[in-house]
Order: sequence, then structure tokens, then C-alpha cells
Amino acid sequence: MESTGERYMPEWKGIIELEHLNRYYFVINQIDLKNRKVLDIASGEGYGSNILSNYAQSVVGVDISKEAVEHAKSKYNNTNLKFVQGDAAKIPLDDDSFDVVVSFETIEHHDKHLEMMNEIKRVLKSDGILIISSPDKYYYTDLPKIKNEFHVKELYYDEFKRLISKYFKQTFFFGQQTFTGSIIALDEESDIYKRPILIKKMGEKQPIFPIYNIAIATNKLKFELLEQLVFYTEEDQAITKSDIEAARYLKEIEIKKSITWRVGKSVLYPLKLVKKVFNI
Repeated sequence: MESTGERYMPEWKGIIELEHLNRYYFVINQIDLKNRKVLDIASGEGYGSNILSNYAQSVVGVDISKEAVEHAKSKYNNTNLKFVQGDAAKIPLDDDSFDVVVSFETIEHHDKHLEMMNEIKRVLKSDGILIISSPDKYYYTDLPKIKNEFHVKELYYDEFKRLISKYFKQTFFFGQQTFTGSIIALDEESDIYKRPILIKKMGEKQPIFPIYNIAIATNKLKFELLEQLVFYTEEDQAITKSDIEAARYLKEIEIKKSITWRVGKSVLYPLKLVKKVFNI
């Protein structure tokens, strides 16, 4: 399947891998998917739907791209998993047919937000659960002054909260940020929970600033969160920017000690001298 640079591919490593996998493992650690039917909207390459299918009764991945759907069908073949081509604002599935709807990094790719939310409510059962994410426009775009060419309509946090709360009676909002790993943290203050803070080099503290906002929304008033923090990492030991700079410095020293480097320098020296003399 051709890579657009926006749709995540499992062979990609680094921060983008942490972000995407953290979101799907967030789902399976927040909700018991056993005996539940799950819809993954904008399933893309199919890796996320496949993860969910290992825990759910059944999973349907929907994507607008025919190429992505055909790729996912050929690559992932769990018996409880299928892929369907369709639009997030016009889902080609029956009313009241899913217990859980998952939609990660989808809503910013179009401007039919109300239509999408109405469709999600239509296919969800009355006590169903939605887990949806959206890049935070302030931290994702405004602050770094970077424009994602694939994004049509990004939302600020308050806009995201208003949109989700309009359709569901009970909502929980989380913020996601990557550092050495990726953390999704509940965005609330209470007697038993305080939002986590980050401590910087000089000791100053700041709250986690979410690059992505994530909501869990439902009309099931007895729904309770299983976790307030979900951290994803594949490494036991952290590698910091300082570690990388130190390794680069040591590598440069090692290179300069090599015979190849010293021979090359001696060969090039006369040429540099000629350029200096004649101001070439």
C-alpha cells in the first residue's frame, strides 16, 4: 500500500509509533472488549483494528480508501475481523449495531463533524461507548507554527469538548503527549486524582500539554474508568537528547582517530592551501 506520509504504517518507528499504539492500547486497558462489537472508523492500514480484534467479540474497520481496505483485508485475517469501505460521515452499517466505536485522528481530515457524530450515534447502541481523538489545534498547529496539509478542520480543546458533550451525557477527556514514550492522562482534578505535571531541567513544573485530545463518551451513566493514566513504551531504558549528542561527539572523535580520516586530511590539505593562497 502506498504511503501518503499521513496514514500510519506499522514499519514506522519512533514518536509516531508511540502515539498510535498508545491510543489503541489505551482502549483495551480502559474498556473490557470481551463480548463487545467494535467499529474502528478510519482504520487505515488495519493494524489498530487487528489489535482490537484480539480482545473483542468482533471488529469492523471502515476506511474511505479502497486501497487501504483491500490492503487490510489481505494482511489481517482474524476470523472476527472485517474491513469495509465507507465514509466517516456516512457509515455503511446498520443502526444500533456496535457496543464500542473507536475513531483516532479522523475528525480533523474533514469538516463534516456534525454529520460524523450523528452517524456514530446512529450505529452505536444506546449504552455504547465512543473513544475518539483529535489533534489539539493550539499545541499541534498554532504553537509550533506548522500546518498539516492533510488536515481540513482541526479543533481547539474547548471546541472538541463542546462537540462531544453535545452528543453524550457522560464524558471523560484525556490529553496525550509523547516524550520518552507516550502518556495519555485524564484531564480532571478531584480529591483522589491530580493531573500529572512535567518537571523541566531547571526544576520548573508545567502541566502536560496535549498534542492530542482524547474523549471517552457514553450515555451509560454507570460507566467507570479503569485507568486514569496509560503510558506506552517499548524501551526499558530511556535515551535522551543529551545521550544522542554525547554519542555523536564520541563517534566524531573515533572517526578522527581513524587512519582513513587522517589519510584523507593529509591528501586534502595541499588543495586547501592552494585555495587559500589564490583565494579560490
